[in-house]
Amino acid sequence: MTTTARPTADPVTGSSTEAPARITTSPATVAALQEVVYGQYLALHRQIRDLVVGLGDVPRSGLTYTQQTQIAPDLLRAFISLFGVPARVIAADPQLRGALCDAAQVHASRLLLILTGHLDLSIGAILKLGNGSRYQQRLLAELDTGESIGLIAITELGGTNGANQQFIAEWDASADGYWLYSPIDEAEKFMPNAANTSTPKIAVVTARLLVDGVDQGVLPFLLRLRDSTGKLAAGVHVAALSDKNGAPMDHGLIAFERTWVPREALLGGDWAHMTEDGQFECAVPVRDRFHRAISVLDDGRVDLANAAIWSAAAALAGFDNYARQRAPKGSKRLADRDSVQQDQASGVAAVYATRALGRQLRDMRANPAATDHDHGTLAMLAKPLLSYTARRVLMTMREHAAAQGALRINHITDWLDNLEAIITAEGTNRALWATAGRSPKIADIQLPGTPAQLPWWARMLVEREHRIATALRNGTYDPASSALGPESAAVELATATSQRLATTSLLGIADVTTDPDARRLATSAAAAYALEIIDDGAKWFINHPDVPKVAAALRHHRSILVENLALMVDAFDITGLKGPIFAENYIKATKDSIAPGRNTA
Repeated sequence: MTTTARPTADPVTGSSTEAPARITTSPATVAALQEVVYGQYLALHRQIRDLVVGLGDVPRSGLTYTQQTQIAPDLLRAFISLFGVPARVIAADPQLRGALCDAAQVHASRLLLILTGHLDLSIGAILKLGNGSRYQQRLLAELDTGESIGLIAITELGGTNGANQQFIAEWDASADGYWLYSPIDEAEKFMPNAANTSTPKIAVVTARLLVDGVDQGVLPFLLRLRDSTGKLAAGVHVAALSDKNGAPMDHGLIAFERTWVPREALLGGDWAHMTEDGQFECAVPVRDRFHRAISVLDDGRVDLANAAIWSAAAALAGFDNYARQRAPKGSKRLADRDSVQQDQASGVAAVYATRALGRQLRDMRANPAATDHDHGTLAMLAKPLLSYTARRVLMTMREHAAAQGALRINHITDWLDNLEAIITAEGTNRALWATAGRSPKIADIQLPGTPAQLPWWARMLVEREHRIATALRNGTYDPASSALGPESAAVELATATSQRLATTSLLGIADVTTDPDARRLATSAAAAYALEIIDDGAKWFINHPDVPKVAAALRHHRSILVENLALMVDAFDITGLKGPIFAENYIKATKDSIAPGRNTA
């Protein structure tokens, strides 16, 4: 391995130190790092991973786009059957559901595409907002087995629109139900996975409720969109949208022409319902009803965020394996090139930090006592950070793996395609950050376990964040800010808050790690992550007294990670992936992967 110049003094403490050394791998250190990554749920993740690997969803060549969209429903049904519990049990357990989403993104990428729609947004909506009626339970039973696939239809052709949606649900007392319709083209539902005529679909549809002509705000309604024969509900029209480059789904444009649903179709929880005599009762203000109704999106945001960053972990593990083998004759191994090592260290630091945040938010959602946190804002902060970070790491590993990285058999391109779907699942990530950035006291959010005393580099992130927040509250702009207006300033603040939370989450987890080597490595990952942010955003820190030691500190902590890359990625426990970059001998694996029909004379 090449030797990198390193500081002779610890840039944090100032005391003398020897060059960063490779830590001797021990079962205790590996176990401690795995706890950093998985918490107490390593066994659960392994169980779910092995079941998902058994589904055999490897990238296949020669399939049409439509054929690829038809794979996911069968994968979902197979998993539910193998696991042996109803889907509602999976949907109700954040740890179980999260482990499945992580495994699906890495080992069955087509499955992930329908997973959160089915579990979080359809079953989750019925469980949290349902009234237990026979109508709702009948549809839930079909979702339980995967007989029908669940989806949610929020976005309209004219835009997401939120509480300003134009799609209508009109109460009809004489019919004891609601008429759903799209009054104008802009109100048609855009992008739901509803175009496949061979798959039964059950939908949760958000609509503006009209009762005797009075606007009662936007609420969700449950209906059978397409039955087992492929027939659409009366008055529903679905047009298939164009193919995407990847992440194949049967996206459609859905128009409703006075489609009737019964009174039990309303999903109002315990706060919105229609009385027996046809009076609508709801204690929530009209403009707030949409946001209360779509709170299930927060589950999906956290699940997708964690799944995204987990594929980045898998790419780092695969590339590290490949880089230690790839050595063209007369040249050094990829693993020995310092420019490659730098990107690997950067990726490992980013994955450990953002995974710590995602894991902590999942743990909080699984804890009924964690009710004093703004889970909605936290989810809106995490999804953009983790998905953007995952895309950056995946793109970097794909480029370093060169031709191997471009082949679907090595998974990275499929993971990247899914990342694009995750990033645009609600229209745009930046809209989430803009909303979160406007939340009161966002810069004061503290997660459980945050250390009382932060290292100097973490305090620099806190100071930047509070400068942005202060300027935003005062309607001004910090001299270092390039925001064009209040929305871009809110995005700037949300970015800073999410990066600070990722740093302090990893620091907090490192603090309670009993193995000293694991603690040292996790702390160096937090440091490298924060210092890279500071280095990249130098305009914010140009006059800060600690700036002169940033570069040396970043080099120091990256060097620690480089010396221990194998240990850091081994703790991800990534197994079961096919593809040459994951094989013990990538040359033999490449030859073995070539189907007989692909050999040409």
